[in-house]
Parts: sequence; C-alpha cells; structure tokens
Amino acid sequence: MGNDSQNTENRLDKIEKQLDNIAKSLITGFDSMNKQFDTKANNNDLQRVLGLLDKISKDIEISEDERLVMSHQLTRIHDWVEKAAKKIDLEFAH
Repeated sequence: MGNDSQNTENRLDKIEKQLDNIAKSLITGFDSMNKQFDTKANNNDLQRVLGLLDKISKDIEISEDERLVMSHQLTRIHDWVEKAAKKIDLEFAH
C-alpha cells in the first residue's frame, strides 16, 4: 500500500507542477495583453482624430468654395478688361 500512496503522491506532484505552469502561462499572457491595451489608442484618442479629420474636411471645403469665388471674380475682371480694352481701342492679348 505504501507504493500506491507514493505513486499517487508523485502523480499529484506532476499535476500540481502542470497547473503551476499553466497558471504562469496565463499570468504572462494577461500581462502581455494588458501592456498591449495600454499602448493601443483609447476612445479619447479616436475622438480627437475624428475631430481633426472633420476640421480638415471643413477647411478643404472652405478652400474649394474660396477658389470657386475667386474664379468667378477673375472671370468678371477678365470680361471687364476686355470691354475696357475695346472702348479705348486697345488690343487685349490673352
């Protein structure tokens, strides 16, 4: 009977070592995941990026509108210069 109890104790020791190894692996894995989460962007970072993208988009839209207005202004000036040149008999080259 002493031999059976020794075998059982050895098996329990092996199981305990395996469980310790599993626990260490899990702890290491969770620590690694926590470090990764710490370096990932959080919701505030994403909101800041979205806000910046929105601002850039609005700036581009305003810039395009300003170019359109300037284009119309230049066209009107060009037409006015052509009319003025005709009135004073000046050849307007473009």
